[in-house]
Amino acid sequence: MAYNLEEQESIDNLKGWWEKWGTPVLVVITLACVGVAGYNGWKWWNHRQTAKASVAYVALETAVNNQDGKNIKSISDGLIDQYGSTVYGPMAAFVAARYAADNGDIATAKQKLQWVVDHGDRKEFEAIARVRLAGLLMDEKAYDKALTLLTGFTPSTDTERLVIDDRLGDVYQAMGKNAEARKAWQDGIAAARDGDPLQNLLRLKLDSLPEDGTAAAPAPAAASAAAAASAPASSAPAAKSSAAG
Repeated sequence: MAYNLEEQESIDNLKGWWEKWGTPVLVVITLACVGVAGYNGWKWWNHRQTAKASVAYVALETAVNNQDGKNIKSISDGLIDQYGSTVYGPMAAFVAARYAADNGDIATAKQKLQWVVDHGDRKEFEAIARVRLAGLLMDEKAYDKALTLLTGFTPSTDTERLVIDDRLGDVYQAMGKNAEARKAWQDGIAAARDGDPLQNLLRLKLDSLPEDGTAAAPAPAAASAAAAASAPASSAPAAKSSAAG
């Protein structure tokens, strides 16, 4: 097929452009295709992992209902090891921590909660784990460690700040530092939404808090339950001790 001079010039220009830019263009197109395929593959894999983890978590709940300690340990360990990147990893750690604490195995309870602190990628879970672990440390009178655990967390929501300040006040009160406890609880009240049940509890704590230097009673047990209640409904409560809150 014959081309006129103008058409031939355009073809020559296109060939010259392709010789210069053809390879980079193909590379970009190839990388884009690989990226899309990789993203879709990751979504499929993540969905499959989450589905498998949910089945395992149902089995874990059954083991809890049956108080089957052997299966609670094996299933929760499997969820943490194999599906720790899903939401079910930290939830399984909470279940294992509660069961361990209820049965006097405080070391295991602390280990599971520490795992959530170190490896959980959801800040709301990390906040609850720090609160519960701080409760266990309070039971051991390891107040400095509890303070470090709580103050080393930067809340990203008002709810996280509320539960952290609640437990922080408990630790300060247990240390006899009533002024610091008062400030922590006041900060928590300021962060809470109006009508939040925990906000009302902090007001009760403040009302019962003596002046600094006066012997203070331990924080109400209800504080633990209130903090525990801040956990997602699907997550397991923590130990019955102050660590559970």
